Order: sequence, then C-alpha cells, then structure tokens
Amino acid sequence: MLRSKLAAVTTVLVSAFTLAPAIPAIAATPPVYSVQFLGDGIPTAMNDTGTVVGVRTDQTTLANVPLISVGGSSWATLPLPAGYTSATPTDVNDAGVIVGNVNQGSTGTSRAARWTPSPTGYTAGLLPLAPGQTSALASGINDLGQVIGSRAGLFGLPDGFGWVYSDATGIVDLYATYGWFATPADINNNGVITSGVEIFDLDTGVATDIGSQASAAIGNIGGSVLNDADQVLGLSFGSGSLPIARVWRYTPGSGWLFIAGSSRYTTASDMNAAGTITYGEGLANAPGIYFDGLGTFALNALIDPAVTAAGWFAGGNAKIDDNGVVVAYATNSTTGARSAMRLTPQGSFPPPAAPTGLTAVAHPPTDSEPYLSIDLSWVNADPALTQRFEMERRVSGTSTWSPIALVPPGMGTFHQDTTVTPGTRYDYRVRAVGVGGPSEWSNIASATAPTVTQTRVTNIALSAKLRRGVVNVGGTVTVRTDAGAALAGATVAVTWTYPNGSTTSATSVTDTQGQARVATSGGRGTYTLTVTGVTKSGTLFDSANSVLSRSITR
Repeated sequence: MLRSKLAAVTTVLVSAFTLAPAIPAIAATPPVYSVQFLGDGIPTAMNDTGTVVGVRTDQTTLANVPLISVGGSSWATLPLPAGYTSATPTDVNDAGVIVGNVNQGSTGTSRAARWTPSPTGYTAGLLPLAPGQTSALASGINDLGQVIGSRAGLFGLPDGFGWVYSDATGIVDLYATYGWFATPADINNNGVITSGVEIFDLDTGVATDIGSQASAAIGNIGGSVLNDADQVLGLSFGSGSLPIARVWRYTPGSGWLFIAGSSRYTTASDMNAAGTITYGEGLANAPGIYFDGLGTFALNALIDPAVTAAGWFAGGNAKIDDNGVVVAYATNSTTGARSAMRLTPQGSFPPPAAPTGLTAVAHPPTDSEPYLSIDLSWVNADPALTQRFEMERRVSGTSTWSPIALVPPGMGTFHQDTTVTPGTRYDYRVRAVGVGGPSEWSNIASATAPTVTQTRVTNIALSAKLRRGVVNVGGTVTVRTDAGAALAGATVAVTWTYPNGSTTSATSVTDTQGQARVATSGGRGTYTLTVTGVTKSGTLFDSANSVLSRSITR
C-alpha cells in the first residue's frame, strides 16, 4: 500500500556495475512458435491471460485507433471517452484492465485513460490529474490496479513529473509526496517502479540508483521494464560520434548482465517474469530474444518455417508474457500485407536433418588453380532449419576428428580443403546446425591428397650489350623440381623494371633443360628482372626458396 506521507525520499546507491557472468553457452534448444494473425495494428502491451492491446492509425483522420485482441482473436476496437478522438493503449494487467493515453486530435491535450472490462465489453474513462497538472500520460499498470504515469510535456512526451494512481489512494504526486522526481516507465506487482537509472519502492519510500555510469564506454543504463523478480531491462549508449546501444538486464544482488547490442539502433523491448527478453537490432529493428541458459536468437528464426517461407517477417517492439507468448508487428515481403502476429511456443525447436551425399575428390594443381586440395561437396537436406554447417576430418585409420573452418558464414555446400598433406588419406564428415542444435553427422567421405612436385627458380642469368645507343638485355630463368631435375614446359611469368622506373610483364616457357629465355631492350641504365610465378599442371611453385630477382647495369 502507498504510504500517506514521507517527508523526503531515501536514496540508496548500489554497485550497479557488478557485472553478472557472461551469457551462458547454448545448453538446450529454444521453442518453435506457431502463429496467429491479429490483423493490421501495432501491439503495445500484453498480459498473462491472453489479452493483447495495440494501435492502428486511421489513414483518413490520422487518429490513433485503440485495439484489443483476446486469446488470439482478430483485433477489435476499444471505445473512446466522450469528446476524445484518438487513443493509444500502453499497458494491460492480468484482470484485463487497460491504461493508455487519449487526446482530441494531433494537437489536443493528452490525458491518461483507463479501460475497464464489463459484461458487455469495455468502459472507457479518464484518470484524475495530479494537482496543478493539465495533462497526463499513463505508462503502466500492475495487477493491484496501481497506475503510473507522468505529466505530458512538449510534443506530448513525458517530462518527469511522475504520479501513481489507484482507486484506494487516488492520485499521488511522487515528487510532492516522496520527494522523488521521476518519469515512471513500469511498475511491478511488488509496488516497485523503474524510472531511468533508479528503481523506487512505494512501500518503503526508498529509491535505489542502479544505472549510474560505470565508464565512458558503457554510459548510464536507463531502465524501461521491470518484472516481479525486481529485474530491470535497460539500455545504454556508449560514447563516441556513433554510439552503440546495448541491452542489459539488472538482477538484485548480481548486477547488470549484457544481453545484446551491435548498433546505435538497438532497442530494449520487453521482459517477462523468467527474465526472458525481447529486443530490436538495426535499422529494420529486427527482433531478437534472449533465454537464460540458451543465449540470444533472431526471433524470425524461431517462427514456424512455413510462415517465414510465405514471406512473413516479424518487426520490432516484440512483447512477451510470462507464458512465453510473444506478439510482434509483421510485414509480408511477398504480398505487402501487414499484421500483428501472436507467437505461441509449441515445444522445442527441432534440429535440422543431416546433410546427404558427401563426396571427397582429390584436386591436383592446375594452371588456373595452382594448388592441391581435397574438394568436398554435399546436399543440404533441410534448408528451412539449417543456419550453417560444421565439418570435421581425420587421417584415415585414426579415431580423432578435428574441426575444419568453413568459409563464413558456413552456409555453402562446397569446400576446398587446402590444408592437406600430399599423399595423405583423409576422412570427412559434415553436419547442419540450426537454432534447435546440430544434426546427426553425414556419411563419411574419404580421399587421398594428390602428390605434387615442388618447383623453384634456381638461377637467373642476365647479360647486356650496347649497340648504336640501344641496350639489349637477355638471359635465362632456370626452373628445377625439388629433386633437382630440370622442369620442361613450365610457364614463367616475369616483370621487367626499366631504368626510368617503368615496368612491363612477359611470359616464357621452359625448354628441356628447364630454362626459359627472356629478353628486352631500352636506354642505358639498370634493368631488373623479377619472377612473379611458375605454373605447370601437377606442380606447386615454391617462391619462398626461389631466386626471384636479378639486376644488370649497362
């Protein structure tokens, strides 16, 4: 219950940045969500008994139309208080009591309103104003019927003159009664309010600072949602010209836990009693969801694949109840349709099926691909559930498998293993990984890495003659195998650098003695020949152990 009077608010400072442990590794699987479509309208709040409230803009009058859905039914329209033309619901408690804000058009004065369920529907009425105020905005209601809000300032935004209302106590000015100047964002069933960097207990009159700045890199964390475990969902902005927004969760006794955030457009959306969090990322505000013990996931990756395959994509501002039901605004990239979607957990998300048809083929060096490898290919047997692949190999006849790094993001079904040892036989296997975990391993494919002849340039010989003012430079590039044998038929690529600094490129083929002849001409000065490559099918050029450059001056 509200205390009738406290001379001043007691403020307690806590170690707000005793950081909790890092997000735990994925240890299980998240739920898969079935979908109900509510119709065009943006959800703004939901309770734990199946009621969702939202808003839709009338394209003719530009007024906000307040909406309600019960148990996944299509949107219905809430009534407006007499004399008001526009309304936006902001919260609903488990008894179905709704609070929000109404006004008389885009320029009218905002008032806090309450919708109360009745046998025939809902009754709309205005909440009283705090003394001296002419406008008000309601931001939340708990299951005790306590409503919190603030005065409406410029452009209809809350400006810090907070209040709390219940039928038992009437309207209470938080500053006049408690000395607490705040813009309340949420209230839980314990009578605790969150506002910016503070939480405030109505029963004790104690304000606790939980979001004060820990460092310039983190900045203040402002709370926006509070659950019944007194956990706070917050958002911070790092310093700099393009600050990155980050989502955090505060737990009493543990401090702040980093949840997500890689963009200046990150938003903190909602949190339920279990500490499960919804948030938005990037310009598209794509929704993410965090589960304790599992980590973070893209919400769209958890929706029934048949729905996403039909073009539906959930947007931001996703809300979640204590049963794990989520509501979000969605659009269809195929049809252009828009709708709020209600997402209900339907068991664990399954892992994808194992890839099929894995093959391994030895790849000897060629002129166009001068490297040796074993080429792997396979078939994605479950595209709807696969997010990436993982591959392992072992030396045939051994039991230890080692991971192979695939080209990011690891979604291709072809890979060249260029880290093989010539003449060694390897076994390979691959598996698919989705949000439901990894698949079984594929069939095992085996191949022997091709043997290869290493080649190197062992000598560059140059000579130069001056005739009638022109310098004629000629010479040979000698190429041999790692066994010392002359390599015939190899293409040698060279670059000439002239006395004036200009360059030109040329190629020459080695003869039976392993020698490629080179020549050029020009003015007097220093000429430099640089070998840039030696290619022949079945060979690899060992540039590190080659003679690559020679100069001559005339």
